[in-house]
Amino acid sequence: MTLIGQIGDVRHAEEDIFDAIKASGAPVVLWGAGELSWYIASYLREHGIEPACLCDNNPAKQGTLHLGLPVYNYQALREKFARQGGGYQIVASVGPQYKDAIFSQLAAAGDKSPAWYLRGYEVCGEKLTYQYVRRHLREFEEAYASLADAASKKVFINVLNAKLSGDFSLYAAVRGGLEYFDEEIVELKGDEVYVDVGAYRGDDLLEFARRTGGKHDGIIALEPDKKNLAILRETLSRHGIRDVEVHAKGAWHSRALLHFQDGREGSSRISETSDGVSPSTPVEVDSVDNVLDGRRATYISMDIEGAEHNVILGAERTIKKWKPKMAVCAYHKREDLFDLLLLLKSFVPEYKFYLRHYSDNQTQTVLYAI
Repeated sequence: MTLIGQIGDVRHAEEDIFDAIKASGAPVVLWGAGELSWYIASYLREHGIEPACLCDNNPAKQGTLHLGLPVYNYQALREKFARQGGGYQIVASVGPQYKDAIFSQLAAAGDKSPAWYLRGYEVCGEKLTYQYVRRHLREFEEAYASLADAASKKVFINVLNAKLSGDFSLYAAVRGGLEYFDEEIVELKGDEVYVDVGAYRGDDLLEFARRTGGKHDGIIALEPDKKNLAILRETLSRHGIRDVEVHAKGAWHSRALLHFQDGREGSSRISETSDGVSPSTPVEVDSVDNVLDGRRATYISMDIEGAEHNVILGAERTIKKWKPKMAVCAYHKREDLFDLLLLLKSFVPEYKFYLRHYSDNQTQTVLYAI
């Protein structure tokens, strides 16, 4: 069956919620001034809905601005709208593990304001639609045809249909085991040189050391966030992992000084410009090719919040020369499902490509090039 024959042109499950929010006409309050609020706000704005403010139970966030909007505690929120003589509606902008607590708090306070929970946002803020798939059908079809096994093709179809429909059971149906070190795909030997792009706090480095039994030829880590760097170094020290080459910089396609938007917590990211909403600080970035300077690499992984395409461009010489195993997150941008594979294929046509998914939501889709 053709790719398009397996993709449904359906109404997204959350369109009814957006219709109800618009029909209410009441101001929208985002509850939760954390990482997910940026995505939820973008999702609402894509549907023509502008949040009025935020509410958060964390005293450190109350009285501040987040996403350019004021953040209130719950009591202050109620008093604000009572003075204005109108109601409001709540959109919970938190992870699924916290939403029930918010709804319980509202119920305990006797608050009968409409309250909604949305999951269908994209982590890039750009919604993947059936029309987008049709516009890029040639690229989607080529990427799909390039996948090396039936499991990868099922992941591809399920992820696409889940994004289009909002049916999250499609993610769960293809959820895999250990991200970046999937034993069905990645075989590590005793002479590996691992380049961890976006090393965060060191979890993947620990797993690499465990999987190789400490026998490898090198570990190189790039991480631009100062807080994460401190934790990364402490993690390596505590576990006795020595001789790790740590670069306190971000990865990009060239050497530059860019903006590091650190207001999205676990989803902080490098950007060429400041968006005026998320706080940002200058950060040094460089290409993998420059960092390695011709040295060997056998395995490269990257989870870098949408910078994957640029970083692959900046690793072209390394990839063409050494043909390292690659594990690249393919969910931060709507084009990632086809664009990253086709870019790597243009560098090394003999790569075999695999796709796996490691969560019950729209995150942690990983493209492997072996």
